[in-house]
Amino acid sequence: MAIRIVSLNLRHGGGKRISGLADWLVTKLPAAVVLPEWRHNAPGQYIRERLTDGGLVTVAAAGGTSKVNSVLLAATDLNESWEVTPSSSTIGKLMLVELNQGIRLLGCYFPQLQAKAPFFQVSIRLAQKSPDIPFVMIGDFNTGRNDLDIEGTGARFHCADLFLALTREAGLTDLWRARHGDRQDWTWRSTVNGFRIDHVFGNRAFIGRFPAFRCVIDHAPRLSGLTDHSAIVLEAD
Repeated sequence: MAIRIVSLNLRHGGGKRISGLADWLVTKLPAAVVLPEWRHNAPGQYIRERLTDGGLVTVAAAGGTSKVNSVLLAATDLNESWEVTPSSSTIGKLMLVELNQGIRLLGCYFPQLQAKAPFFQVSIRLAQKSPDIPFVMIGDFNTGRNDLDIEGTGARFHCADLFLALTREAGLTDLWRARHGDRQDWTWRSTVNGFRIDHVFGNRAFIGRFPAFRCVIDHAPRLSGLTDHSAIVLEAD
């Protein structure tokens, strides 16, 4: 069964851009969607209803207010879901869902600076507990590799060692790099530098089941002004 998973940071909940964001998402015909910076407010409810109308079951990370960034997951074939955000964290969200296709999906919105460290630790533990189940983690990590994922003199990432530990300790593969090698591409830009901070990782069980997977960075939402992030699109047959 073919599956397409799309992750897109909405930028402060989407605001007046939410209709265009929803239009873009539904045209991608996703089997699953991860939306970092989703908010519990009117635009958030609007995009939730649009996805539901498109046949997806939506699950929002618990907690938060209309001005606090959270994460929304939606899938056409959703089984169970759990919020797994570190208990000590007041910023950022992690949501784990089981898809009926047999895939375990971790939707991520990591905070900044050292506050993201417990998010990596939770993600590593979850991956280690899922060696025989196709496991995918996708979203906004606010981190990358300091040697490849920063343009020019851009600020170095905090917790870059934990980003690498997703592979070294949890056995996960950076699915975009698996297809594009050391190529540089950016999912978010400051006024002068680009950064790759939106990612998708998969375990050996996922790659074994879907060896011909495809993974791309889709710049259309960012270049059109719908948000300040590019999307991550993972496709597998």
